[in-house]
Amino acid sequence: MKKASKTLLLVLASTAASILVGIAVAAYLTVPRIPLIAEGGGLLVFDPEIGGRANPDSHARRIYPAVRDRQTFAFDIYTDDRGARVDGPGRKSPEQVDILVVGDSFSWGYALANEETYARHLARDLDTSVSNFAMAAYGTTQSVQMLRRNADLSPKLIVYGIIAHHLERNVSPCLPSYYPFCFSASHVAWNEAGQPSIARPRSNGVQRFQRHLAGDFLDPVTWFTHGIDVVRGRIEYGLATYGTPTDEKKEEALAYLLREMQRSADQIGAKLLVVYLPTNYYSAPKALPRVIGDIELLDLTEAFQRERDKGVNLYIVGDGHPNRDAHELIAREIAKYVGDKDLLEIRSSSLQPD
Repeated sequence: MKKASKTLLLVLASTAASILVGIAVAAYLTVPRIPLIAEGGGLLVFDPEIGGRANPDSHARRIYPAVRDRQTFAFDIYTDDRGARVDGPGRKSPEQVDILVVGDSFSWGYALANEETYARHLARDLDTSVSNFAMAAYGTTQSVQMLRRNADLSPKLIVYGIIAHHLERNVSPCLPSYYPFCFSASHVAWNEAGQPSIARPRSNGVQRFQRHLAGDFLDPVTWFTHGIDVVRGRIEYGLATYGTPTDEKKEEALAYLLREMQRSADQIGAKLLVVYLPTNYYSAPKALPRVIGDIELLDLTEAFQRERDKGVNLYIVGDGHPNRDAHELIAREIAKYVGDKDLLEIRSSSLQPD
């Protein structure tokens, strides 16, 4: 009996040790450190419908050390009480805005101060109010959801900045992240009847990311629970990577989301303008003109290529996001298009942006 008990204890101890070693390897030892220093408050808060959204009334600072051919850079992110990006602390959202911007990091203004983003330039160029609800890593899915969340602002024009990668993001349960685990997010899924809809995120990727970035997992209990969560996130990431839908499904998802965005705009009496923002001067995906329908589309490929041919660089060196010159160009092109198409009737009493 004693021998059996001793054997059982050895088996249990060996199993426990194997589990702990497995967690250590999968959740910590094989997860690389990322070239990012986060200061201030949390940039994102978990949202059970979207996955992550901007932390309202917050200030976060991001510092990116030099890597390869990219220089060190840092920028501050301030948000108002709704989570829209603003110039400084303590800003409140207006009760109504003329233009509402949604999109990803190209529209959010990655690596730039808010004053340098195309949304802020639009506010000045058109002398009107603009709220920017774009966020890094978002796709069309989250852009539709943020539009709906803030429909009570009654914008007259919605500007959606789309990039080619949104086709992949729209159908993936994991948004792009620095870490090899899932940053869980809403995504398009299909039911048994083949009908698309927006599915909720599968887990709390915001907490997973922020805890790992901060190194807030040193006590044994948190080390274990966070480790298990990272393992879960790696499994989700693997399933998302190897379960990528076909190009046809990606196109179908984009078409569905654009229809939903147009429907939401119609419900609040707003016009919708989709702006294609080139990555590395590349042309828009062939799927975009096929599914855009009668939605206004401003393709900035030629404008970007024209500046490139003049010798003007429009991307952050070693990074690929639009730089200050690019955001100024984007704002000029949008403002001209809005004026030419009469998409925005500016009120003389238009609220001034923060």
